[in-house]
Amino acid sequence: MSNRINLKKLALGSLAAAALAASQGVIAHTRLETPTVLEGTKVHNFVVISHGCSSPSTGGKNAATFGTTVVFPNAVSYNPIIGVNSNNTGATAGLAGAVYTTNPASSYYSPLAGIGTLLRGGIPWNSYNNKVDAAGNKDGFWAGGVAMDQSITTAIDVPFYSAAVTIATTSCARSITFELAIADVCNINAVSTTATDNDVLYWSPIPNFSGVPGQPFGTPAGLATSTNLPGGIPVGKKYSNYDGYADAAHTLPGDGWASPATLKVTRNLTTNPLPKGCSGNGGAGDDIFVFPSAQQINSELPVYQNANQTGAVYWQ
Repeated sequence: MSNRINLKKLALGSLAAAALAASQGVIAHTRLETPTVLEGTKVHNFVVISHGCSSPSTGGKNAATFGTTVVFPNAVSYNPIIGVNSNNTGATAGLAGAVYTTNPASSYYSPLAGIGTLLRGGIPWNSYNNKVDAAGNKDGFWAGGVAMDQSITTAIDVPFYSAAVTIATTSCARSITFELAIADVCNINAVSTTATDNDVLYWSPIPNFSGVPGQPFGTPAGLATSTNLPGGIPVGKKYSNYDGYADAAHTLPGDGWASPATLKVTRNLTTNPLPKGCSGNGGAGDDIFVFPSAQQINSELPVYQNANQTGAVYWQ
């Protein structure tokens, strides 16, 4: 079966002016409108696509976006990559100080899947669906079907619910950060094996922190000047099929390489205080980072007719 992008064929009508969200110039890339939430809180959220692909054919303007596909980490049907930062200061802040752990996701949070679910009201595109794993857990969603003009950097907002995540009472975690895999499609004739930043923007969760098996993940040429990762993007093998590249030969890392959208859940220290003896970050607790496995990204980032990755392939 062809793996060409067929989102255009899903179009059921013309673009309505009301479908365009207000401009959010402060957002540089595709991110969540509410990136930080308190544990135990279900939030009406948005994936905000701030700009389309930059292509020479648009005269330097952002190209229209035909659709987006979004995947949240799933720890039921897949094995996510988890990092723990117990010294989140200075040069070791964030992922720079994270260390790979083999502890199961259940040691830190619940639910283990169903973190993001499409909200069917207010979707700017006319075709959409959730993504589910073999057990029926909602792992993300896709939406698309018509060209959304982004030549004037008008943002596109896709509504969803982020689940009420609870941090385990026995854990020393003070936060859980979920790293999302997102692809924004601009060129309906491109395929993932040849797509560049002119065709698809991948916001790629690539776990290049300490101790992760198989790292460093990188590109054939690397990029020492990249600001997405401390020390630049290394020479190395790909993590998933959707890492993102600037060139058709897939040697140069693209704009969204290792630059994922994130959802950070913070511990409610009033109702869920840290256990005694937690030493991370001077007793303030550990920061946990959860990446979808490469297997999950490869399986679920493509767009299928049915929620369970069956039926016609619209894009992969």
